Amino acid sequence: MVHFVPLGQLHQIGRIASDLHAVSPLELVQTFVFQNEVFGVQLAERLEHYIRQENKADFAGDFFCLVEDQTLWGVIFVSKAGLVLTCIPQNLPEPVFQQAIPLIASQLQRRKVYCVSGWSRGAQLMAAALRFVSADGGDSSIRQPVEHRHYLFMCFDRRRCRQELIPQYQVVRCQEEQLEQLYPLQRAYDTVEVLPTNQPFKELLCRSNLLRSLRLGNVVAIPAKNEVFMGKATVSAVSWRFLQIGGVFTAEAYRRKGAAARLVQWLGEEAEQSQRQAVLFVREENLAARHAYENAGYFFSGNYEILYY
Repeated sequence: MVHFVPLGQLHQIGRIASDLHAVSPLELVQTFVFQNEVFGVQLAERLEHYIRQENKADFAGDFFCLVEDQTLWGVIFVSKAGLVLTCIPQNLPEPVFQQAIPLIASQLQRRKVYCVSGWSRGAQLMAAALRFVSADGGDSSIRQPVEHRHYLFMCFDRRRCRQELIPQYQVVRCQEEQLEQLYPLQRAYDTVEVLPTNQPFKELLCRSNLLRSLRLGNVVAIPAKNEVFMGKATVSAVSWRFLQIGGVFTAEAYRRKGAAARLVQWLGEEAEQSQRQAVLFVREENLAARHAYENAGYFFSGNYEILYY
């Protein structure tokens, strides 16, 4: 039998419960996510924060578990704002997939969802569950994404890097006082790569997100002349074994000069210093970026999807 339950109710499932005499439900979930971390780096980062937080009732979202008999098949995170992240292996069996759809739908029917993000199997499962949910909580399939994006998930391997093709530009870690110089790049990135077609650009949100990343030390860039930057990249998530890169954007005047490749190569090598592997995802149709990342040592690992609602 398939179950889809909040993490706090995992102990109520019969065969799983027998395994919990040795470990807690949270430890069981932590072990699963650690073993399948590549399928949910952002979720793993949030789980790590959840484990460290003393008052878990105040955490900005909920974790759910997909279970078949005594097998834990997936962990899903739903933020209070409506972001859904998945950690579901690509080998999720089709019978479990189909049985899970109405169970997930029952948990989501009264929750706001604006975005689903994850490897293709998990993203497709959540999309199927949302289609199952109607606006009034019934069973009709009327909830459809307004935009569905397909990406290639890529992992860094230094041995694959074509060093002779990567310009050795200076890469700097940016500081809070450089917000104004970086803002045009961040605005362009959000407009081109992030915003779905049904949402307007929000300057305040863009600035606040950039400022937060700067305060965390997560923004790197390549300086050019006159206090401008050729391009920038952001560390979007750091989990136990992975560092996920996002926000890669090059100013139009400096494109096709190796800036993006240099940024992700630099971050890939820096991740290795903390015993992590750098990962990123790129739109399937963005051939120039794919080529740059391949030159920098990144290789295709799987298919990733983002759906906006």
